[in-house]
Amino acid sequence: MNLKKLLITLAKVSLSLLIIGCLFGWALRKPEDQATFREMLQQPKRWDLLGAAFLVMLGGILITLIRWWYLVRAAGIPFSLTDAMRIGFLGYLFNLAPMGIVGGDLLKAWMLSREKPGTRARAFASVIVDRVVGLYVLFLVATGGVFATGFWRLSDPNAHWICMGVIAITAVATVGIAWLLLPGVLEGPFMQSLTRIPKIGHAVSSLLDALRIYRSNRLVLLMSAAMTIPVHTLLTFSVILIAQGLRFTTVPWVDYFAIFPISCIFSTIPLPAGPTESGIVFFYSQAILRATNDVAGAAQQGLILALVYRLSTILIAPIGAAYYFLGGRSEVTEVLHEAEVEEA
Repeated sequence: MNLKKLLITLAKVSLSLLIIGCLFGWALRKPEDQATFREMLQQPKRWDLLGAAFLVMLGGILITLIRWWYLVRAAGIPFSLTDAMRIGFLGYLFNLAPMGIVGGDLLKAWMLSREKPGTRARAFASVIVDRVVGLYVLFLVATGGVFATGFWRLSDPNAHWICMGVIAITAVATVGIAWLLLPGVLEGPFMQSLTRIPKIGHAVSSLLDALRIYRSNRLVLLMSAAMTIPVHTLLTFSVILIAQGLRFTTVPWVDYFAIFPISCIFSTIPLPAGPTESGIVFFYSQAILRATNDVAGAAQQGLILALVYRLSTILIAPIGAAYYFLGGRSEVTEVLHEAEVEEA
């Protein structure tokens, strides 16, 4: 890794730590806040519910790997579910921790194309479409949660405009995706001109290539989108179980279907940690304020909930680490080297 890439990685880690530190500073700014935080940490836990939350979260992640396997197979690449799990959990590990320039999604594409020679374009297309479908359905679920809970009517102006922004982006994305799937649009002069824009042209070109591969089979896109709904449902239920396990029962369970999907949208910011936790703390506090009109302990509960959620995601990482250390280390090292040479 050259110096520039090392500095970028260090900057991302530093920014993540800064965000987490700011959350602690905001939630624990007064002595009584610190006392409340300690009391909440020390109160009895429902370990059975916390364990169930971990299993539910793992189930959601497994479905994302099955979705990617389905997209790879639909692209005509012979690929076993076992290999999808192996590469997928390695990708999860690399997404969770900054381990160089290659993130988890790129690692999956590079490993797949390396193990299946001659499939590079389709391998990258499967990863791009998997990410686009997952993100689009996340916005759909978040929009549904905003309407179901009435979060768009929250009194806090920041919360209100974030919710309105989610709704607006969902509407624009829906129209845009429908337009892109129309015959001839991807090959039109307007879309081709976008591929020549500095800095983003390459990314646009990769997205268009991916859409061309899957455009002829819209059923595949529909099925992958349908598979994504239980993913976000399970992940939201895992957060509900975490809250129940921590004995945080003030927030109605339906509110989590707005709190968590919106917070997950923040995770699109390419940082190892911080954005999702910030969303959970902020919107959970708003939900408590709406339910009880009392902010006492709200930020402290939100912070603990966010930290336990992050810990749960980290506890899944050893699966990828096991693949890495028990036979996959040399392969991953070679893939990382090839990818960095290509990027250079």
